[in-house]
Amino acid sequence: MDNGNVNNVLRFLSLHIKDCLGCKDVSVSFPQSNNVHVILYSAEDADQAGGITVAETPVAQAIQLLCTLAFPDEKTLSELPLLKVGRGSVSLRFQLSRIVDVKEEDPESDLDTTPCTSAEAARRLGAQKLRREARKWDKMQKKVTEVKVKRRFDKPTALEWVSYSVNGGKSLTCRLEEFHGQFFEVAQYSTIHLWDLEQKCSGNWLQIIQADANGYKNFQTPDNPFETFAKLFERQVLDEGNVICQLARSCVTLTEAVRRSEREFVLQVFNQVRSTFEYITMNRYTVWFLVPGRQGDQILPDGEFDFDLRNVRTSIRMAGDDRNIYWSQSDHNIQDLLMISFQLALSYRAKQSVLIISHLKKLAEFVCWQFVTASYMNDIYARNPTDSKWVCMRYLQRIVEVAQCHGTIVLIEYPSFLSLLSDERQVIKCKKSADDGSWNVCVEEADKSESCLEPLKAAINMNVSSS
Repeated sequence: MDNGNVNNVLRFLSLHIKDCLGCKDVSVSFPQSNNVHVILYSAEDADQAGGITVAETPVAQAIQLLCTLAFPDEKTLSELPLLKVGRGSVSLRFQLSRIVDVKEEDPESDLDTTPCTSAEAARRLGAQKLRREARKWDKMQKKVTEVKVKRRFDKPTALEWVSYSVNGGKSLTCRLEEFHGQFFEVAQYSTIHLWDLEQKCSGNWLQIIQADANGYKNFQTPDNPFETFAKLFERQVLDEGNVICQLARSCVTLTEAVRRSEREFVLQVFNQVRSTFEYITMNRYTVWFLVPGRQGDQILPDGEFDFDLRNVRTSIRMAGDDRNIYWSQSDHNIQDLLMISFQLALSYRAKQSVLIISHLKKLAEFVCWQFVTASYMNDIYARNPTDSKWVCMRYLQRIVEVAQCHGTIVLIEYPSFLSLLSDERQVIKCKKSADDGSWNVCVEEADKSESCLEPLKAAINMNVSSS
C-alpha cells in the first residue's frame, strides 16, 4: 500500500493537560516509533454523555481541542463532559517536516552533442532524464519545524484563541481556525455522518462524501474540470446563433467533466475501502458496492461512469459466499470495521493530518469473547501440538498496520487492555483513579495476552459457579 503525504510529515512529541478533562497535571511523551498511537482504557471509565463525536479519553479529547475544528467556541465546548470552562489548559508540542524542492538550472555538462542515430538519441534522453531526477532528489531539503501550541480555558473571552511558538521563537496568538490553516489539513467529512449510516441508511455510503464542507471531488482527479471551465472564456468571432451553441456546448462539456470527475473519485475511494476492509478482516470478508440496474443490482463495467450515486448500495460478503448481506443486516463488529475502513480511506485521499478512531466498544467485546472462547476450546480439544487450534482475529493489530502506511497521525481509542497487539509495542494507557475519579495517563508496553486471560477466565468461572 502506498504511503500517504510523504512531503508533509507530522509527528506528535508531547502533550500536557493541566487542571481540565479530568486530569490534574498530566504529561504524555508520545512514542516515536511510528505515526499510530493506540490509547487503551476501560469502557467502564468512559463518560458517554459527550455523544459519538466526542473522544472518550482525556488524551484524545485534548488532541481534538487542539488539532481539529470540532470544538472551536464556547457552545461546542459545552459538549465535552470532562471540560469545565473557567479553568485549565492543554498544550501540544509537535514536529512538522516538509520536503522543500530547491530549483537548479540543468548543467551544460549534461548535454551530449556528438552525432548519433535515433535509437542512441532516445537512450541518451532516457539517461538524461534519470540523471535529472537523481539530482532533483539530491537537492531536496527536509525542513523541520517544531511547534508548541497552547489553548487555555480559564478566560471565557479567549476560548477561540490559541498561543503558539515556532522553533522556540516568541509566542504568537491567533484564532484556532487560523492556526489550523497554517499547520493542519482538516477532515472534510463529518464523523456524525459515518455513524448515522448505522441507523438511517441501508448501505448508501455516498452520504459521507456529500457531508459538510465537502471538497473531495477536487482531490486526485486526472482531468481537472476547471481547465474545461476556463475554455468558456476563449473568445472567437461568432454570430449570435453560434455563440449560444458554443456556450451550450461548453456548459454540457463542463457538466460532464465534473460528473465524471466525481464518479472517478468515488470509485477510487470505494476501491481503497474494499482493499482496506479485506486486509483488516484477513480476507474473510469483502465489500461490494452495487449499482441498481434494470435486472436488479449489477456489477459496474470497467470505465463505466454513467450511474446514479444516490442509489449505490453496500453489500458485505463472507469469502466464498455470493449472497448480499446489506450494511444494516451485518454483525456490529463488521459494521465497525467497515466504518474504520472508510475513515482510513477518506483521510488518506484528503491527506488529512490527524484522524481519531473511537467508540469501538462492540468490536473490543467481540474480540475479547472470541479470545476467551478460543482459549477454552484449545484447553479442551487442542492439547496436543498437532491438533487444530482455535484462533482469534487480531483486528486492532491489522488496523494499526494499515494506518501506519498512510502517513497520517492516527489515534485509536480501544476500550480494553486486551489489545492482542504485537509484543513490545508502546501504548498510552488511561485509567481512572478510584479515589477522586481523576485520570492517570502513562506510556507502557501493551500487556501480553496471557496476563489478561487469567482474570477473564476467573471471572467467567465465578459467574458459572454462582449461577
